[in-house]
Amino acid sequence: MFQGYSRKSFLILLTLNLVRVPLMAQESDSSGVSTSRLAVFGGVTVGAMIGVHLYQQQAWWNGPKGSFWLYNDWNFGKGVDKAGHVYGAYFASTVFREGFRWCGFSDRSSLMLGASAGLALEMYVEIEDGFHEIYGFSPGDAMADFIGVALPLAEATFPVLENFRPKWSYWPSSDLRAALRRGENRAFLDDYEGQKHWLAVDPHFAVGEDVGKIIPKWLGIAVGYGVEGSIRERGDAQGVFYFVLDYNFRRLSPGKGFLHTLFHALDFVHLPAPGIKVRGNKVSFGIIF
Repeated sequence: MFQGYSRKSFLILLTLNLVRVPLMAQESDSSGVSTSRLAVFGGVTVGAMIGVHLYQQQAWWNGPKGSFWLYNDWNFGKGVDKAGHVYGAYFASTVFREGFRWCGFSDRSSLMLGASAGLALEMYVEIEDGFHEIYGFSPGDAMADFIGVALPLAEATFPVLENFRPKWSYWPSSDLRAALRRGENRAFLDDYEGQKHWLAVDPHFAVGEDVGKIIPKWLGIAVGYGVEGSIRERGDAQGVFYFVLDYNFRRLSPGKGFLHTLFHALDFVHLPAPGIKVRGNKVSFGIIF
C-alpha cells in the first residue's frame, strides 16, 4: 500500500491537505470567514506542524528508518499510551475546531474541519512511526486516535456527552528525573509513570434541581488512571485508579474574551484535588496530582 512513497511524500501530502481543506470549505461557508484570520491560523497551523515534527524527530525519530511496517503494541505503557492517543487526538481536533470558529466558519464546518485536521496531524505521526525500524505503525494507536477525533463529533450529536470530558495531568516521575540527571535525552510524553488520564464528569446533569443548587457549579468529579513503579527501568509498573474531585472551569467562563479562552484551556487539565487512590487491594486518601 505504501510502496513507492517516501516519508517526505506523506508529510507534503498531509500538509497540503491541512491547507487545502479549509480553503475548499471556505467556498461553501464564506459568508463570515475572515481571510486575514484564516491566513494567521494557517500560518500558526503549519508552524505547529513543523514544531511537532522537530520535537518528534528529536524525541523518537532519530533512529534507523526502513520500509513501512505494522506493529501491534496494545499494552504498551500499561494502557497509558493508548489513553494518551485518545486525549491527544481529542485535544488537537478541539483546538483546530476553535481555530476555524475564530476564523468565522460555521459551527458545523468548524467541527468537521477540526476533526479532519486533528486526524491528519495524528496520522502523520503514526505514518512516521511506520517508517521507523523500532516503532512501526501501530493499529492500536490509530484506533485510539480515531476515538479521540470522534469525541467532539459525538458531543455535538449527543449533547449529554458534554458532561463528560477527557483531561490530563502530569508530574515528572523519579525515573525521568534520574535519567535527566544522567544526561539522557528523554521526552516527557514518554514518561508514562508521570502521566494520569482522567474522565471528568459534571454531576449537575444527573441530580435533581434542588441538589444541583447545593453543589457549586464549578465542582465536579473525575475518574483517573495511571501507573506506579517503573515501566522502563525495572518493569514493575502497576495500574492505579483514582476517584477525585474536579474543577469545571467552563462553568466559570464568561461568554467571550481572554478569560473565556483561559478557562476553556484550563479545562483540558486536571489540577490537584482531594480523592482516593486504589492500587491493587490498597486504598489511600490524599491530594492527587
